[in-house]
Amino acid sequence: MYIECAKKLREHGAGVLISVATAVLIYVIGFLVFIPIAEAYQPTFFGYPVTQIIAFVILVALAILVLRIVYQIHELTDGFAGVLAYEFGKAGGEVTTESYKHYRTAIRGVLYVIVVAGIYLLFAGYLAKIHAGLAALFLIAIVIWAVFSLYRAGMAIGAEVKTMVEKWAEKLEKKKEKKE
Repeated sequence: MYIECAKKLREHGAGVLISVATAVLIYVIGFLVFIPIAEAYQPTFFGYPVTQIIAFVILVALAILVLRIVYQIHELTDGFAGVLAYEFGKAGGEVTTESYKHYRTAIRGVLYVIVVAGIYLLFAGYLAKIHAGLAALFLIAIVIWAVFSLYRAGMAIGAEVKTMVEKWAEKLEKKKEKKE
């Protein structure tokens, strides 16, 4: 499991960085070059402001990159969770599938909230160019989802902490019994 998880980290780590850099580049060029040009002339195309059309095109390009990033992060979290479960399990004397699942749930929960917040920051300006209410609607949905996701992550870490504390307490009890 450890080797397979380390392989996932190696395979997808660079891809995430490249995809994020590409998304940021598209965002910056779109917002600093293409949107200002369209706003300066205020042209329309078949009755739609070109600013909105450009914002939509950039949103589609960013969405495609974001899907790639999310897939790669999904694979990275699996790899990172496996490595953590192995390292912590090795220290505790036992590596379990349940620990792996807890770490994976916790890592995914926290990391996905961070990633989705970053994605929202990329999309918000373009969503507002299309319609101001879109940005607000997405933000509300993200906050509701984030609360549930972080709660699940907390419960997963709590389960691991509980297991560790129970093992520690058991060792203390055995020490006390040996002294008696």
